[in-house]
Amino acid sequence: MTRLRKHWLWPLVISVLALGAFAGLGLLTRAVLGSRSNKALADTAEFGVWSVLIAFLFAHSLPLTGWHRLAGVAVWKPALAYAIFAVILFAFQWKTGSPIGDLKPTTAIGISRTLLGLGLIAAAPSVLGLWLSHTRLRRISRVLDGEERAQASDVLGELLECKRANGICLTALALIVSAAVIDAGAQRRAFLATGTPKQSFPPESVLLYGALFTAISLLLYVPVFLAWKTRCLRLVDELYPVPPDARPTEEWLAGRARLAQLLGTDTTVGKTVTTAFGILAPLAVSVLAVVLPGLK
Repeated sequence: MTRLRKHWLWPLVISVLALGAFAGLGLLTRAVLGSRSNKALADTAEFGVWSVLIAFLFAHSLPLTGWHRLAGVAVWKPALAYAIFAVILFAFQWKTGSPIGDLKPTTAIGISRTLLGLGLIAAAPSVLGLWLSHTRLRRISRVLDGEERAQASDVLGELLECKRANGICLTALALIVSAAVIDAGAQRRAFLATGTPKQSFPPESVLLYGALFTAISLLLYVPVFLAWKTRCLRLVDELYPVPPDARPTEEWLAGRARLAQLLGTDTTVGKTVTTAFGILAPLAVSVLAVVLPGLK
């Protein structure tokens, strides 16, 4: 295996394996969701597109499952918390009512619940990554407060790693939500192709899905980002405290500016959102899903 990784064809092998896994997930999703009385719906071209989009939710999130071991906490604890979060979201989705509930149960309810379940599973690595990153930031706070001891270089490395991990999780989460909204539009088109009345699944519901999942994504990401930025500013203040005479030197200003630039303390929520393809992209996708003739 080591020799194969060093071969010049290794990137091609990885690409082929990823493509095979992606196609396999799409076929598996279509087979599972197209069972029993949903076979007629699963045979439509729209359902095939929908199944491939669902598979995409898994394909791009798998690389995130390895880094959380660095947090130093038992994984089952945040995983249990996420499971509770998923149950609450499920309850909210069906207790508050939904246009999907007006469709025939044998056609829509099982498929729609499976869609939401697949999306929650696909988002788990990103959500757990953000939560576990927050745990690492709390450990940094204990170091800065003097409760624990660590080298300044270790703290700096942790903050840079958290920055990288948060960016990856945000990007993946934005893609997951965008794909989920596209799935909702493809799902609606699949239902309409089989004779479901348009009034039973209005296009506005796709927009509402985008707004809901975008708000949830913001609630998950913003607290972690603010916690990270607070620790970065504290580290800068610890390493470059204000001079006793309140007269900063050129060396002090230059050193402080270099460290702040390395950490990226000038970064705002808006900048990170834009860099990660925009966490508000699902809203734009939702609008397109409503206004495009192909989805109506």
